[in-house]
Amino acid sequence: MTTDRDTARAIRALFEDDLTVLPDRVLDQVIGALPANRQQRLGPLSRLTAVQPLMAAAVVVILLSLMTAVIVRYQGSVGPTAPTTAPTPAPGYGSAPPGWATPAPLAPTSPLPAVLGAPLPDDLVGRRYNVDPPATQDQQALVLELRAADDPHCTAMYGGTSTCFTILWTPNYPLHVDDKAVRGAARIVDGRLVLRFDLIPQDVDSCVGTTSTYDVSPDRSTLTGVDVPACSFAKFTAH
Repeated sequence: MTTDRDTARAIRALFEDDLTVLPDRVLDQVIGALPANRQQRLGPLSRLTAVQPLMAAAVVVILLSLMTAVIVRYQGSVGPTAPTTAPTPAPGYGSAPPGWATPAPLAPTSPLPAVLGAPLPDDLVGRRYNVDPPATQDQQALVLELRAADDPHCTAMYGGTSTCFTILWTPNYPLHVDDKAVRGAARIVDGRLVLRFDLIPQDVDSCVGTTSTYDVSPDRSTLTGVDVPACSFAKFTAH
């Protein structure tokens, strides 16, 4: 007659590879999960295999199912599951990687003409506008920024004596890293905004020194051209 010890030995032999990673108490749970009636235990495995191969296969499948359930239960009790770390998204075109250089101020190679009119009022200084209709490439846009007299860009051109503007691709990553774009004086003349193209590193000589005049909306959100040369922009809207 097959004893419980025989049954345990048979199960251990069947799952010999798993014994290197599973403790004895796991196997004890498998054995304890088998039917309590001695005649229904797995002890006569060799006799079942010889006489009733299909039944033996069924018993093995049941045994494997029991073993899997116990292993899963055992592994779940070992400790908490390690938290899943979300992947860090790669930087897109809408934001430059940390430390990416922004367009530097440019100093003229010769003195610029004297500026006319009054400096920009405080409610225009620092404002940014998109070219309208938009000028875009991928997720970059051509943006006008109105700057204070002590801004590094204005200081480089006018020694801190005039407010100024830049029209740059924003952000300038990755397509326009070396694009110097357009810079010049930004002044108020007869109640209107006047932009003068003083530096155009792309060497568009016909545009250097030209001026564009704009009506400024009461809420400062729109600049509408009233006297604009072909090389400039007819309208800007708040960025």
